[in-house]
Amino acid sequence: MDERTLLDALDSADETVRANAALALARSGHPRALDACVATLDDAPSPAHADFTPAVFGLIEIGRPALPRLVPKLRDESTMTRLHAQRAVEGITRRRFGFDGLNWPAGGYARWADWWTGIGYQYDVPAQQRELAVARLSAEVENGRV
Repeated sequence: MDERTLLDALDSADETVRANAALALARSGHPRALDACVATLDDAPSPAHADFTPAVFGLIEIGRPALPRLVPKLRDESTMTRLHAQRAVEGITRRRFGFDGLNWPAGGYARWADWWTGIGYQYDVPAQQRELAVARLSAEVENGRV
């Protein structure tokens, strides 16, 4: 699809059309991809894995620049929004520890798992626990450690 068609598709009434347009923009490196993926974060979840949406994959592809936009989503009232944001943050940060989407370098997974455990974020814990974890993650993002 050409750029104009993808941008127009972001306004579709069909969430699958919107979500796939956002993902295509992310894959092409389009400047509006981040906004599109954040806006469609909850659109068109996978029937087999409701914790993943096309936008989650798009945000992982966008990488570190998406993290500041995902932090507020980790605080969202919606459980599913928090879960989708968590999956995107996990995917982005895994890549920062060497995961290429298929394989980990030696020791990479253990380093990431230790780091993520230290952050302590889980979408389904009480708000006070989530907020402490979001503060730890925010500090990592702001200091460029992740």
